[in-house]
Amino acid sequence: MRGTSLRLRLLIGAGVWIGLAMIAVGFLLVHLFRVHLEASAETELRATLNRLVAQVDGIDMGDLDRPLADPRYELPYGGLYWQIDGPGGEALARSPSLFDVTLDPGEVTSPALSGLDGPAGAPLLGLSQAIGFSGAPDDRLVVTVARDREQIDLSVRTFSMQLASALALVWGALTLAAVLQVHLGLAPLASLRTGIADIRTGRAARLRDDYPMEIGPLVDQVNGLLDAQRAMLEFARARASDLAHGLRTPLSALGATEARLRDHGDHQEADALDRLVRTMNERIEYQLRLTQLRLRSTSAAASTPLAPAIEQVVSVLKRTERGAMIAWEIACPEGAIVQLDRHDLIELIGVVLDNAQRHTRDTVEITVGQEDENVHVVVADNGSGMTDEQMKTARQRGVRHDQSQTGTGLGLSIAQDIVEINGGRVLLERARLGGLSVRLFLPGTLRPD
Repeated sequence: MRGTSLRLRLLIGAGVWIGLAMIAVGFLLVHLFRVHLEASAETELRATLNRLVAQVDGIDMGDLDRPLADPRYELPYGGLYWQIDGPGGEALARSPSLFDVTLDPGEVTSPALSGLDGPAGAPLLGLSQAIGFSGAPDDRLVVTVARDREQIDLSVRTFSMQLASALALVWGALTLAAVLQVHLGLAPLASLRTGIADIRTGRAARLRDDYPMEIGPLVDQVNGLLDAQRAMLEFARARASDLAHGLRTPLSALGATEARLRDHGDHQEADALDRLVRTMNERIEYQLRLTQLRLRSTSAAASTPLAPAIEQVVSVLKRTERGAMIAWEIACPEGAIVQLDRHDLIELIGVVLDNAQRHTRDTVEITVGQEDENVHVVVADNGSGMTDEQMKTARQRGVRHDQSQTGTGLGLSIAQDIVEINGGRVLLERARLGGLSVRLFLPGTLRPD
């Protein structure tokens, strides 16, 4: 069972962490913007406070009839306010913008920005300063200036919405960059997968050596395994060949014994020994062919046209006494290409058609089509066919269901081995003609003629 996608995990991780970073940056920028606005407001209020303090000349308020430069101090509830409180806390003077509202600066020790309640309970940012006079030390006045906090809050909200849109675009751009980075970072793995696929299909024998250093050790390990497997298979082939050749001498001796028995008139024993020697020779040849098949060179891709192989095998079978009496019906597009070595394909078609020839009455039908990524070859005859139980065991080595026919029972098992080694499969069915239908699914395609 496969785990979750590495690409998906990297992209989700990048998207989440970029999103969290954007959120943190957003909160930080909004906070800094608010601090900046409040600092600017404090600077303006402090300048206004200094101008008011400069105009106060004793308890009689001096020259406060000169209006301040900003007209909002003159408009009722204009958003900018000032007020001067006497020693008893009573309001001695205030800006027209306060109209009928009195500010409560509370206890004032030093000029500092603080929150106040303004008209209709609106929150204000205020700055207050207590001033005294040398001639009357107990007659302290408190000068207060304030402005609406809502203006700052509105600016912060507007900035936050604009910032959110900008950060969303930045998040999208960084996420796209992360997608590209992940794609480029995982590209060597895709190349590695293609290289392994090439090895499996026979287009390459080893992985290339030009992978990035991070996956270089993995490539070296895979190549090492391939080299070790190749050496082991070569050793096994050599041992099988040695064993087969080692059996040739005893079989030759048995053949000589069979000839002597026949010369002495013991034909029954000679025939039995001859059948035994032929069976052993056929099985040895089969094992050698199978070993050669499994160890066939994978230095180049195998791609073989199907129609010429079928025509070649049928042409050979027609020259036999049995094949000349059979009607061979072939429907194979010229563009049928299968991913098998030519020798493997001819041997496969040969054993399947030979099996059909031996069991049919007078007709063998060969049809070729496409199914998914496979070319399927159907060989059907009008012989007696097989039961369901017989079809289950027909591909076992040495099993013969028709004892009246000659042979070793290895034909369909050879076909099964060739097809499976090349990534296909074999299916036995009852044929439309009444006999057996052998359906071969081979990797390949039907190209336009």
